[in-house]
Amino acid sequence: MKVAGTDHILLLLRAKLSNLSRDRAGRAAGKGDPRPLERLRAMAGFDALGEDERRRAVVHGLLTEELGEAVANDAAFAAVLDEVLRIVGEMPGGLALIDRAAAAMRGR
Repeated sequence: MKVAGTDHILLLLRAKLSNLSRDRAGRAAGKGDPRPLERLRAMAGFDALGEDERRRAVVHGLLTEELGEAVANDAAFAAVLDEVLRIVGEMPGGLALIDRAAAAMRGR
């Protein structure tokens, strides 16, 4: 079975989202810059974000953590993020999966 590029991204995203609720222990404090997901967890305004912005922030953090800061800072990254959000949004239960990951990040 051949896995297309978008299928690979979705499999990776699904695995990351499902592991998020189990993987709450972050890296030790004080060792360099916090990882993207740690920064997202610590973001004071995360709860104040609207539903779409919160989902975007979660997926952005996951992709940044997996692909690296350099990729996330590339201008083309926004298009990739939009496409991943579109694909996940079209999956049955996709948005609920992101919402569960967001709730897990907030400790709920």
